Amino acid sequence: MIIFKRLCSVVPILCFGLASVFGGDDLGDGIGDLFEQRAQSVVAIEYFIQSEIDRSPVDTIGLVVNEKGLIVINESSVPNWLPPDQFKDFKVFLPGEGGDGYGAVFLGTDHVTGWNYLRVEEKLWPHLVPISSFETASPVMGQKLWGIGILDQNFDYEAYFLDGRMAMMQKVPLKVGFSESLLASPGCPVFDFKGRFVGWAGNPVTRERILLSEGRQSRVGFRPIRESGAFLYADEFFQNINRVPSNPAGDPRPWIGIAGMQPIDRKVAKFIGLSEQGAVVVSTILEGSPAEASNLKSRDIIVAVDGENLPKFRPDSIVQSYFERQVLLKKPGEMLTLDVVRGENQKHIEIAVGEHPKPLKKARRKYLENLGLTVREFVVYDAIRNRVPHTDAPGVIAQFVKPNSPVHAAGLQLMDWIKEIDGNAVTSYETGLDQLSAIENDDSRKEFVLLIDRNNQTSVLRVKLH
Repeated sequence: MIIFKRLCSVVPILCFGLASVFGGDDLGDGIGDLFEQRAQSVVAIEYFIQSEIDRSPVDTIGLVVNEKGLIVINESSVPNWLPPDQFKDFKVFLPGEGGDGYGAVFLGTDHVTGWNYLRVEEKLWPHLVPISSFETASPVMGQKLWGIGILDQNFDYEAYFLDGRMAMMQKVPLKVGFSESLLASPGCPVFDFKGRFVGWAGNPVTRERILLSEGRQSRVGFRPIRESGAFLYADEFFQNINRVPSNPAGDPRPWIGIAGMQPIDRKVAKFIGLSEQGAVVVSTILEGSPAEASNLKSRDIIVAVDGENLPKFRPDSIVQSYFERQVLLKKPGEMLTLDVVRGENQKHIEIAVGEHPKPLKKARRKYLENLGLTVREFVVYDAIRNRVPHTDAPGVIAQFVKPNSPVHAAGLQLMDWIKEIDGNAVTSYETGLDQLSAIENDDSRKEFVLLIDRNNQTSVLRVKLH
């Protein structure tokens, strides 16, 4: 069933007006057949995020990659900071079919693109049409395009039709097209009117509006919920689609140990002769990192990677994303060469890429139910956040605080850094967990004291247990 969108901006989504379609642009012969066939490359996905005290449902959209039931989901649909064992009960649904869905296995998240991968059970494979089955094309400015929208669970994820004209292309740093109207639901494909695949819809773009209230004007941003006008070009999609992780926790992530990079100020770039190319300024070099070992310095200006000048982007901040991507495309153990400007000199630096220290989603953690607290080991993310050396940062992090629990009543908050327990320094995850577990299991304990760091300010919290 095709549902055409024309009146969505005026009436609710159920009040689609078919008659309005035929008073406007010519949609071309056979568009219904094209739509029905290409909608078979789209699936709806449901899963749950299991927290310490509840299960939160999530629904999203996936694109069928191949005939073996491989499905890709965009980067915002699965939180990449949570351990994979908190993602439960993946189900895949055909648009409009209803029913109980089909089982699927989470394969992991690619650290370069952020894309997430599933494989659905084999009995669904014959009913899917991989997006690779269709011809591809690159859209041109002003070209009429169309895409697929997906309603929510209440309507059995029914597919409907959207269309618009190509308005702009930007490299951010991959090629992304923008249409003058909403073109597809995030995660759905976009086609030209010959049925050729031209792009994969991403997250909706925030649109600026003027809000009038009691005679006052304010600039506000609005973002659509289930439709987007931005899409990744098809050629960029296929160049990156085969980066399927080898396990749900993800493959080893390359790392050189730079934090807080910034694009170079345009006036400074002009003064030092870099107005025609991109450049990033290094803010922080982490202790014990490959960058430190290679003598990269804070305030160095990186102008080239592996012999290639950094490209110029608009806005300037995109050059930072481009540089980070070049690092992520490496493998631990490979060499990365940088050309940097340091003062009046230009230097050539070779860095042996390392493996990223334990990421947030792989950090050890444990829920202490009686205290109402999940403690997590301190990782490099916490060191950067708290502006301390990651090589010497004892303590544990409050990863979860249960509402109305003893630690919540004492004032403990999410992401507080616990540095002492009853006056005893927390020198490691193990010592912190041992001390808190002993308190958790001691029915005679009436209270205990935590020394915590929050936003670089130290506080003492008295926790009453009874």
